[in-house]
Amino acid sequence: MNITDLLSEESILLSLEEVTKVEAITALVDTLYSDGGIKEKGLFLADVLKREAQSTTGIGNGVAIPHAKSRAVTQVGIALARSHGGIEFNSLDGEKAHLIFLIAVPENADELHLDILAKLSTILMNKETHFKLMTAESKSDLLSIISELDKDDTRNETYETNEETPFILAVTGCPTGIAHTYMAAHSLESAAATLHIPLKVETNGAAGVKQHITKAEIEKATAIIIAADTKVELERFSGKHMVQASVADGMSKPFQLLEKAVSQDCDIYDHNHVNKNSKTWSRELYQHVMNGLSNMLPLAIAAGFLLSLTIFSSDFRHQFWEILSFFGDQTIIVLLMPIFAGYIGKSISDRPGFAPGAIGGLFAAMNGSGLIGGICAGLIGGFIINRLKKWTNYLPSSITAMSNIIIYPVIGILMTLLAMFVLLQPLTWLTQSITTLFQTMTTPLSILIGAMFGLLMAIDLGGPINKMTYLVGIGFMLNGVYEPLAAIMVGGMVPPLAIAFATSIFYWKFSKNERLYYRTNYVKGFLFMTEGAIPFVERNKKAYIPPILLGSATAGALSMATHTGIAIPHGGVLVTPFVFGSSLSFLLAIAVGSLFAALLLGTIKRKPKVE
Repeated sequence: MNITDLLSEESILLSLEEVTKVEAITALVDTLYSDGGIKEKGLFLADVLKREAQSTTGIGNGVAIPHAKSRAVTQVGIALARSHGGIEFNSLDGEKAHLIFLIAVPENADELHLDILAKLSTILMNKETHFKLMTAESKSDLLSIISELDKDDTRNETYETNEETPFILAVTGCPTGIAHTYMAAHSLESAAATLHIPLKVETNGAAGVKQHITKAEIEKATAIIIAADTKVELERFSGKHMVQASVADGMSKPFQLLEKAVSQDCDIYDHNHVNKNSKTWSRELYQHVMNGLSNMLPLAIAAGFLLSLTIFSSDFRHQFWEILSFFGDQTIIVLLMPIFAGYIGKSISDRPGFAPGAIGGLFAAMNGSGLIGGICAGLIGGFIINRLKKWTNYLPSSITAMSNIIIYPVIGILMTLLAMFVLLQPLTWLTQSITTLFQTMTTPLSILIGAMFGLLMAIDLGGPINKMTYLVGIGFMLNGVYEPLAAIMVGGMVPPLAIAFATSIFYWKFSKNERLYYRTNYVKGFLFMTEGAIPFVERNKKAYIPPILLGSATAGALSMATHTGIAIPHGGVLVTPFVFGSSLSFLLAIAVGSLFAALLLGTIKRKPKVE
């Protein structure tokens, strides 16, 4: 299917100036609705904005591709808006968007959705294409340009190589696996065609691996280019010259990457001796720990609920209630830490890493080293298995065949337990010292700590700092200290609630579209979904961030000052009946922090120029 089959003159806006991101998307939705491809305009608009809230679709180079699969769509369609002045789209390169393509796809059309995104991304990344589209005088000219480009496929499906001709392989991939994956592939292919260099590109996108590189092709290759910001299977390239770069470099520096690859001005990749810089190392550690948290969290919520339920009904005597009480206590003590540490280990070294991480986590839980011990156990177990994998490469194949059954679980567990035994005393001392500090600290210090927790939950609205703070709260909860988790939860609830309250009170200071969608932040805020604030904050960070930070800090301080605690690590206001201390204090901290931030926001924010 060609792009021009989905894009008509009726769905093109030649000049869309002085509008916001949301207003531009709304205008494009209106054009598709007028064409009859959408049956519920409001629902589709909400789906597009929901997708936009996850991450920006401003892919850079002056292009944005908002999109959504929605049950409101009856027919696949594309709408285009052009803005000479540019629209602030929070693009990845920080520049305004001048060409905005809106893609509407029915809910179950996954493959079609990804194919359209990939095709548009590759067409639009060329600067010459961008210039042609921006200078086209009419809608028909725009369609003609896109139609011609749509027919031009530079993908190098076939190639001829000999001993004198360099043959380059490349792999592209981005975290979302959509636009930039294919833009980098297209950029490399175009540059290779210009330089007359045989090239094959494998894309690791949301639709899966396409153009998979074979073993025979690897043997022939002069060098490998890895232009990816996501995990790529690199072991297969061991022994080959490799240029490693970001997906952005694949898009913007294809000639430099190809020149390095052809001249072999790069290191030979050795999978058994990989050097990693500190930034990559720290990011990978964070990802491993977050993997453990995401797998442990559902059980933590259920266990916290059972624990709270049995504490509040301790006088009630019934056999089933005693069973619930037992599982509430034992799940937190016995199960949470092994699952947490086990999935950290699995994230590092795949399935063989789970058992050593889990056993190490159980050892940490039973000996009082808490969350810190669990993290250490998962990391140690995973890295030990990675080391064992390298050592087993030197053993006879008859022995290595038994690695997954005997060597990895048995030796991996023994080595992990030995390492945890050595570290047990300092880990236990550290955990107990931190716990004792929180249990005995003065009221002024507890208020200060609560304010810090609240502020950290709002500082990046669901980003790494938010997630690590949340993990700290769960760690305290596992050690029987419940006040930090309550302060963290109320701090995370303030940002979306503050925006909702501010829009309700100072409605004239918010645009029509902001007034249309702010109500969802009441729901997100009350349910502890901090990320609901992101679409609003992105529009004007200077106005939104300071009030939100102060409001979250206020809520966290009030929660700690009133000795409010919770054992259920998620749910927002739904956990109110199970608050330790005063439920009224819990709700009051949320209300005061949110209203304080709302009043500050309403005072600072200026009325929008375009209504």
